[in-house]
Amino acid sequence: MIVKFLYTAGPNGHFPAVSYNTGKMDRNKGELMKVSNFGPLEGLCELRPQDYKNYLKMVSALNKSVKKPQLHVAISCEGREYDKQQLTEIATRWLERMGYGKQPYLVISHKDTLNNHIHIVSTRVGLDGKKINDSYEQIRGYQQMNAILGIDEKHNANVDVAKALAYRFTTKAQFLMILESMGYSHKAENEALLLFKFGKRQGDVPIIEIEKRIGIEQADESRKKQMAGLFHKYALQYDTILYRHHDQYRSAFSLWLIEKMGIELVFNFSADKPPYGYSVIDHAQKNVFKGGEIMPLKELLAIQTKPGITRENPVAEETAECLIDEKQRKYYAAILKAVLHNYPDMVQGLHHQGLTLTRQGDDFCLSDPGGGIAINAEDLLDERDYEFMTEQFSQSAGEPAYHQPIYIPGVSISDDIDDEAIHGRNRRRKKKARTNQR
Repeated sequence: MIVKFLYTAGPNGHFPAVSYNTGKMDRNKGELMKVSNFGPLEGLCELRPQDYKNYLKMVSALNKSVKKPQLHVAISCEGREYDKQQLTEIATRWLERMGYGKQPYLVISHKDTLNNHIHIVSTRVGLDGKKINDSYEQIRGYQQMNAILGIDEKHNANVDVAKALAYRFTTKAQFLMILESMGYSHKAENEALLLFKFGKRQGDVPIIEIEKRIGIEQADESRKKQMAGLFHKYALQYDTILYRHHDQYRSAFSLWLIEKMGIELVFNFSADKPPYGYSVIDHAQKNVFKGGEIMPLKELLAIQTKPGITRENPVAEETAECLIDEKQRKYYAAILKAVLHNYPDMVQGLHHQGLTLTRQGDDFCLSDPGGGIAINAEDLLDERDYEFMTEQFSQSAGEPAYHQPIYIPGVSISDDIDDEAIHGRNRRRKKKARTNQR
C-alpha cells in the first residue's frame, strides 16, 4: 500500500485539491465515497465544490499562522487488491490514527489507473484552532498504514531479501534493481547492505551473500527468446515512446508489460539526458537481463505500427513528459509564466500561445500540439506560480453541483455571485470600481 502526501496546496487555503477531485467526478473517473464532519453541509441536497472549500476555509481560519492548511493524500493499493469500499474503510481508520478523525474530510475514489486508489482532502487546522501534528508525517503515515494492515515491516524485509536472492542475476547492480523494484533504498556499510523502507531501516543483507548468488545459475536463453518475441509482437500495439514520470521513464508498452506479463523495464539515464540503455526484471520467472540481450533500445523505440493496427495506451492520464533538453524547458517555462501573468485570463493566454493545459493524474501537463511537446508543468514553475496556476485552472474549468441524499432548505455557505463580481476577477477584467451595483 502506498501513502503519498501531495503538497500542492494553494495560497491562503484555496484548497485546489477539492476542484481536482471533483473534476475527476465530472469526467466519470472518480466517485465521492465519503463526506465527514462538514456540519450543516451534510444536510444539503445540492453542493458545489466551492461549498466544501468554504467550509474548509472557515475551519482553517481558526489558525492564521498555518499558511497552507490543505491536507491532500493519495492511498493506493497494488492493482485491484482492495476495492473502493475497502480503501475507504482503510482511509477512515488511517485518518483517525493520524489525528484527522474529527476533521472535515472528503474521500474520493479514482478509477483511471492500473492501481485502485483513493484521495483524501481535509485541513491541517483542528476545530480547536491548533495545527494537527505533521511532524515526520510521511514516516508516520506508513507506520499507521502498516499497523492497520497488520504488516510486520522487519519480517517482510527479510522475506523480500530471500525473494530477491532467488532471482537469477549476474551483477550486484542487478540485485539492487530487484530490491528497488520492491520499494527499498540501500546503503553499503562495512560488509553489509543496509535496507530502508517507509523512512526507516528495516534490515540488512551481508554483501557476501549477494556475491555468492552472482552468476550461480546460467541465464535462461529460452526465456530471452520468448521475451524477444513478446517485445516484437506487443510493441506494435502499445506505444514505446518514452516519457519522464517523476524519477523514472515509462511508456505505454512498459506499463502493459508489468501489468500483464510481470516484466519490468528499468531505463538507465543521466540527469536530463534521454535513456541510453535499459534492464529487464522478469518477476514472472525470476530473471534479470540486460535489455540489449533481448532487444537493443534503439530497435525497441523504432518499432512502428503496422497498417491497420491502432496503438493503445493501457493507462489513462499518466504524466507524459517528452524527452526535451534544458533549453526547451526554459523556453516553455517563460511562455507559461507569460500566460499566467500577462493576459486577462489563463484560457486566453493559452489560446494565443497555441498551448493546452490538462490535468493528468495528480499533475498538470502543458502541451504544444504544433511542436509535439508535453511537459509536466511542475517542472516549469516555482511553487508560488504553480499554486496560482492550479487556482486559475479550477476557476476556468467551472464547478457544477453535486447531490447529497437529504435536503434541508435555508442553509447555504456558498459565495454570493454579486460579491464575486465586485471583489473577484470579473471586476478586475471589466475595470469596475469597488462600488456595490446591486
